[in-house]
Amino acid sequence: MNKFVGSRNCTVRLFSRYLFCLFVLMAILLVGCNKSSDSVVLPVPEVGVLKAAVAAIPLDLNYTAHTRGIREIEVRSRVSGILFKRHYREGSYVNAGDLLFEIDPAPFAAEVERAKSQLAVARAQLAEATKLRDRLAALLTKQAVAEHDYDVAETRYEAAKATVAAAQASLRRAELDLGYTRVTAPISGFTSCEVRSEGSLVEAGAESSLLTTITQDDRLYVDFSMPEDEARQIRTALALNPDAVRVRLIVGGGAEIPDTARIEFIDTRVAVDTSTVNVRAVFDNRANKRLKNSNVHLSPGQYVRVRMEGLMSAPAVNIPSRAIMFGADGTFVWILDDKNVVKPRPVRLGPIRGNLVEIAAGLTAGDRVVIDGILKVKPDAPVKPVNIILEAKPKDVKGEAS
Repeated sequence: MNKFVGSRNCTVRLFSRYLFCLFVLMAILLVGCNKSSDSVVLPVPEVGVLKAAVAAIPLDLNYTAHTRGIREIEVRSRVSGILFKRHYREGSYVNAGDLLFEIDPAPFAAEVERAKSQLAVARAQLAEATKLRDRLAALLTKQAVAEHDYDVAETRYEAAKATVAAAQASLRRAELDLGYTRVTAPISGFTSCEVRSEGSLVEAGAESSLLTTITQDDRLYVDFSMPEDEARQIRTALALNPDAVRVRLIVGGGAEIPDTARIEFIDTRVAVDTSTVNVRAVFDNRANKRLKNSNVHLSPGQYVRVRMEGLMSAPAVNIPSRAIMFGADGTFVWILDDKNVVKPRPVRLGPIRGNLVEIAAGLTAGDRVVIDGILKVKPDAPVKPVNIILEAKPKDVKGEAS
């Protein structure tokens, strides 16, 4: 029994010594690892840096617009009658003076013949009154007729002349009505569908007198709306130079029209519900119509996208929006001091234009702002800067190794 107890105590002592040695070895290894980790030097991170500068940049203003013909004419019947025939193909292009519709001319032709006969009667009566007046005038010089009789003959002569004039006017009116039975195109342009079909009764001066419409597309109005502050900028630029601002038209699929439109009108009234101002531009569509590329065809009633060109912002510091950081105290950017150490700088933001944001306060010309590799930086830590050059347009930036 004593032998067994002694052996057990010896085993416990040996195991305790083994554990002690193991703990000492682990402690030595941990101390060695800490020393080796302290001796590792991390590389300085490389970041993209933009040097802030005060400059004006092109404004990228885009709006949705609607085109319409500069002249849209309603073709109406000027006489009442039965619509006899249509002479054009709906939706086709017609030239000024082309015959479009014909109203039954028979009643009007009969009216012309009646007016001609009335004119013939009036002329015969005038001839008789003229002869009577001349005869009495000769007798009056010989005092062979009373002066009263001559006055009566003179009055009949004047009345006959007036009757002839009235008959001539009636004939001209009847001939005009007969001519109005042939409804011609007042201008050149594209026709719409017919409003009245053949055989319909049309009445002059009523709603039924509308037969079709013609839209002239040689020149187009481009109507759109913009915020009041942007309209004020454009109005100021046009006052200084009427050709300073151009309107680029972009049709479906992103195809751009080669020629630009010209702003003709900016409304002075601001819409209460939208705070926008109506703007109208004029586009000369004649050259564009000669192009064979159907992707850039413009028609009245078409929706397009317009982009303003030639308008510059007020001089200010503009940086890419990806450089803006948001913290508990507001917005800030990372800047570098003269030793390339990163520091936070609070900023106040201005308008956003594309992927650029204007800095209203917080940055001055010459400040170096971190815009790429922001996740690598730490406050008060050095970095290796790579200069970034801002392009002229507010789209992207490109880098140059320093």
